[in-house]
Amino acid sequence: MSDSNVEQAKGTSGMAIAGLVLGILAAVSSWIPIVNNLSFILGAIGLILSIVGVVGTVRGKRAGKGLAIAALVINLVACGIVLAMQSAMSAAIDDATSGMVSTENVSVQPEDAAADAPAPTADDPAYAITDVQMTGDDYSVTISGTFTNNSDAEVSYVQVSYRLLDAEGAQIGTAYANTNNLPAGGTWKFEAMGFEPLSSVASYELADVTGF
Repeated sequence: MSDSNVEQAKGTSGMAIAGLVLGILAAVSSWIPIVNNLSFILGAIGLILSIVGVVGTVRGKRAGKGLAIAALVINLVACGIVLAMQSAMSAAIDDATSGMVSTENVSVQPEDAAADAPAPTADDPAYAITDVQMTGDDYSVTISGTFTNNSDAEVSYVQVSYRLLDAEGAQIGTAYANTNNLPAGGTWKFEAMGFEPLSSVASYELADVTGF
């Protein structure tokens, strides 16, 4: 009997096939955050099946040695990608949260403050909001002002939000604005828009400043 007939008689390793399928699924989904938690499990199971498949083909019990080795490699790569992605995400989250900005770091100048107010000093908070005013029409309102980055580092993202209040002081809406990559010492002329008619908004107040 020829070698090819012997291989056909043995049959291809089912473990190798199953390991290859799981490896492909794990590799495809390993790049997706959160989902790749399942990808790692699939890769681990596929790795075990692939090892069993390799052992079986090496001992001559089953055919498909090349298939089993390919499955083994794909599962190893998939598990490696998952670990690398999760490590990178964890580092990114740590960097972002370590630089979060809260409203406690923001100095807000009253609306009627003089335009020629003295420049911020080293003792001032890291961020300041000045020259705030409200304009609008029958469809929306805009809270505009100047956000100054008093820190010595670039801020990758900044968002300001304002509560829109009616004559009784009840909140009837919110106005948002955001920007990216504000350099150290830089200023941002923001326009926070809210979709409430100007006639309905009696006053407004700073709700939150978020940045990192």
